[in-house]
Amino acid sequence: MTSTNVNFLEQSVSKFQNLDIDDRLTVLALLYTEIADEIPALALPAAGIALNDVPNEKTANLVAQIQNLPQAEQLFALRQLLNQDKAEETAIPTEEYTSMNADDKLAFWYQLAQNLGTTIIGVPDDYIPSEKATEVVDLLNTPNIEDLVTFFKRVL
Repeated sequence: MTSTNVNFLEQSVSKFQNLDIDDRLTVLALLYTEIADEIPALALPAAGIALNDVPNEKTANLVAQIQNLPQAEQLFALRQLLNQDKAEETAIPTEEYTSMNADDKLAFWYQLAQNLGTTIIGVPDDYIPSEKATEVVDLLNTPNIEDLVTFFKRVL
């Protein structure tokens, strides 16, 4: 395993966590879309993203629950999951997500990203990310997929 740049990761995680929830969702959508476009699915397990041919039941069930919601409710549910806010009523049980390990959360968000714009609400074509969100995406625009995976595991 290659060594990761700790300062780079700390800076990326800190900047990401300081974004508002919609900017965080945008950053995740943009980064996962980038991964999906640039890295064949076969290479993902080698990079530390554990994806089976058959998604595990927990992640598949949660993705299906979100897919079955109207788009406006999907966005609300994703905000709640990312915020991990148990205080508010949600359309899906957040404890399913919070009980997942880091690999399952990675697989969950990757499965969602594969369906962005089809069965999962996507980032609108005319949406312009905030300057802070763009800064995080630019910071994470790295050829080292392991750094990106480490980032995801830290923020999800």
